[in-house]
Amino acid sequence: MTRSEILSGITVLTLEQVHALPWGTSYLADLGARVIRIESKKHLQDRRAGPFPNNTAGSSWWNEGGNLTYYGTRNKESLCLDVTNSKGKELFLTIAKSADIITDNFRPGTMRRFGLDHASLAAINPQIITLSSTAFGYTGPWSRAGSRARTVDAACGLSSLTGYENGPSMRASNNYMDHSVGNNVAYALLLALYQRRKTGMGMRIDLTMQETGVSAIGPAILEAQRGITRTRMGCSHLWKAPHNVYPCAGDDRWIAISVSTDAEWVSLRNVIGLPEWTMTSQYHSQSGRHEHRGALDDKLSTWTMQHDAETLMNRLQAAGVCASAVYTAEDLLGDPHFEERGFFWTFENKHTATVGKRQYAGRPFRSPDIPMSIDSVAGMGEHNEKLLSELCGLSVEEIRTLQEEGIIADQPDPEDKTF
Repeated sequence: MTRSEILSGITVLTLEQVHALPWGTSYLADLGARVIRIESKKHLQDRRAGPFPNNTAGSSWWNEGGNLTYYGTRNKESLCLDVTNSKGKELFLTIAKSADIITDNFRPGTMRRFGLDHASLAAINPQIITLSSTAFGYTGPWSRAGSRARTVDAACGLSSLTGYENGPSMRASNNYMDHSVGNNVAYALLLALYQRRKTGMGMRIDLTMQETGVSAIGPAILEAQRGITRTRMGCSHLWKAPHNVYPCAGDDRWIAISVSTDAEWVSLRNVIGLPEWTMTSQYHSQSGRHEHRGALDDKLSTWTMQHDAETLMNRLQAAGVCASAVYTAEDLLGDPHFEERGFFWTFENKHTATVGKRQYAGRPFRSPDIPMSIDSVAGMGEHNEKLLSELCGLSVEEIRTLQEEGIIADQPDPEDKTF
């Protein structure tokens, strides 16, 4: 499939690592922008992250990680350039003069120390859009603090809400905040491009992980201002019951069931087969079911564990009861719903040819006018010569000299080649 050309002609330089920012810029790459990932051979944590074929890093591990296809370098170009070196910085600034967007996710102050802050870049390219994706932003007493998604989960208040009912705080997801931030990166940059098209002016964007998280717990923020406090609820709901995840037949198989109304409870009761316990008066009303939700969950679990999760889901859905089997990643890959919608994208990474074709999650929206696919995955420094020749006018000999001086690279240093 040919990728969308919505952003054709837009050039993005991104000094990125880990997950959130690369996820955001991969959206722009999927939409046709030229996204040039500026990499450093001194910081290869993304290329070390895997997962690797057969869970073993190979002889060219720096190009083999599955995360590179998922978001790291998919549909991007790689320029492995030492911007801390004066020659490397000069080359970066040369490319920046004709770029549209420059992004980074360093701690505040790092880009200024490099001489690559917004003011410096705008001086040579007044229409430039710069975005910094940081933990806590460029202002405020926390601005210099470092973080990862796990600690931001805590700092934004999300962790205070997640956990089993009346139990301690527990993390909701491994990388919920990374994906949320990455989505915001894409939205912010698309809006900035739209605004620049109207005004002709570039802009500065200061985007934070913490504020992304706080924006996701709006109801709790409102309740705090009313003096309302709540214990953690696990999978329970403020007023719905039954509302939980219940065991099913098989090893680690589960089903989620949510009943909102008396009519839905009657439907669920009919599917169960109207056993005596479902007819007790404490379950006749919504408030009664919620008050006695613990006992109700125990009774319901005894019934659900006798049934196959997917079969039961279909029976409940047919009866008008909201339910879903708890799908594993393996289940999703074989699900006919996703197959019919073409959600998963098939791609074979040339850097891991022995692996063959694999399925990767696509985008959660589709239109025949916005085709998207994974067309390539950039190896480390794969586009050094092409980019330096095309955008900086360097000769083959000049590029070779940069390689010999260690200013550009296409593989780790010899002492760094052991994983």
